Amino acid sequence: MSDELKELKKITRILTITNAEALEKVIAKYASTNERKKIWVLIDGTRLPKHMVAIIGNIKKRAIELFLDELERGQLITNPKRKPAEKLVDYVPPEWVELFERNKMRKKNEQKTTDKENRN
Repeated sequence: MSDELKELKKITRILTITNAEALEKVIAKYASTNERKKIWVLIDGTRLPKHMVAIIGNIKKRAIELFLDELERGQLITNPKRKPAEKLVDYVPPEWVELFERNKMRKKNEQKTTDKENRN
């Protein structure tokens, strides 16, 4: 990685940190539900909507696709056909990550309970 690229990455990180509150407000206008917040967390340039459905559950692939289209129109992501969406601003509000983690823990606990009931 060139020195210029390293420096640009540092500057980008500093700008993201200093403008985190404003970024969250803009993103939250689109990510207005917990499901949409979870989708935002999952957008990383590697996951297709079908993968997000498998992770989130209780959401339709079409709903994710419509939300990704909306984010693209808002110039927050790139959303190429048949390829994973990618954020143009690499920022996820910490509370949204926690929301996602709490949901994962709840699902694990439910699975453990179901497994235990099935064994009895």
